[in-house]
Amino acid sequence: MNWTANCKTAAMAGVLMLSAASAWAAPTSFNFTRITSNPEQPDVGSQLQMDVYNTTDASAFLNQSLTNQILFTFANSAQTAANIAEIYFDDSGFLASQTAILNSLGGFTSFSPVSWTKPNGTLKNVVLPGGNNADPNFEPTPYFGANVDQGNPSLGVNTGSDVLGILVSLNNGYSFDDISSALTGGALRIGMHVRSIGAAGASDSYINNRIPTETISGVPLPASAWMFLSGLVGFLGWQRRKAAA
Repeated sequence: MNWTANCKTAAMAGVLMLSAASAWAAPTSFNFTRITSNPEQPDVGSQLQMDVYNTTDASAFLNQSLTNQILFTFANSAQTAANIAEIYFDDSGFLASQTAILNSLGGFTSFSPVSWTKPNGTLKNVVLPGGNNADPNFEPTPYFGANVDQGNPSLGVNTGSDVLGILVSLNNGYSFDDISSALTGGALRIGMHVRSIGAAGASDSYINNRIPTETISGVPLPASAWMFLSGLVGFLGWQRRKAAA
């Protein structure tokens, strides 16, 4: 087989791989509503996006086997400067545990779990700033959520390529459909504290809209797809050098 034929074969394989990757990437997507009142600065709720993946799609996205877990990813199209810095869950009993914070699913992020306990072991009074403006009040559920690590603001979700993931396990008897219904009905809410907004660099808090968005944007390829494409580029380069020898 000559070099041209090899290229055609490899390119077709790449197309099939990308088609397969896009076939499963169909999360339920939500934008956010501002709950704090800072009229002097931009409302960036429409550029904040949360995608929620069921167990099957989360397994494919992360290239690992999952059982009764769902994946939340957080992105920021960043038309206006803004930095997602804190994420909280207000759960009514659907979620069993937070199993992982997945940094840099796209771009670069550095988040850690929320610190929920004092040195004596009692719970801290963790709040979403301005959460009492929500109806009902937003009350963070202990042991869920993520805070950006201390340091440069670029550690947060602050560019159009940044994607942060939070993987959670469901309580027995609940499914992805139950989570979708809870998000649209308000029994499960996700809150964000967003910093460095606009030229003033102030902050606001947001809660997910109850109506999903119709357009899914910024969904990164799974790790397996990137590995395949990297290998494909290397293979084509090797074939070309071999043909020229």
